[in-house]
Amino acid sequence: MKVVIGADKDGAQAKDDLIKVLNSEGYEILDLSKEGQDFVDVAVAVAKETLKETDNGKDKSEEAARGIVIDKWGTDAFMAANKLKYVICANVSDEHSARMTRRHNGALMITLGTAVVGPELLISCAQAYLEAPFDAGRHMVRIDMVNKMA
Repeated sequence: MKVVIGADKDGAQAKDDLIKVLNSEGYEILDLSKEGQDFVDVAVAVAKETLKETDNGKDKSEEAARGIVIDKWGTDAFMAANKLKYVICANVSDEHSARMTRRHNGALMITLGTAVVGPELLISCAQAYLEAPFDAGRHMVRIDMVNKMA
């Protein structure tokens, strides 16, 4: 599975640490971070790249790309990403939320804040999100409702 990842200056170290772990687990990493880039630009770049492997926001396969953005709080990138049509992004700070936002919401990407979660929890949240399947079924109704609003 391809993981599209990005971070601003506040998330750069955590992103580098996460990339090392994900590489060791066999994920294909695409790092879109650029020096001095603002969290809005990072979130939009990750969202657009992640959307390329979807059909109007719906995964073409279980191996479709997923996105992760890391900044100081996570909320800013979360709000920016969700402005794009068909993007479902969640700001998470625990493993259960990370897992369930994928399973029930089909989230294409998550955001994490380094001021909210420590390094180990950040990695655990990312792993929980990436390992979770999308349950689809009855959850598609609300996803379609959200996508119609965009």
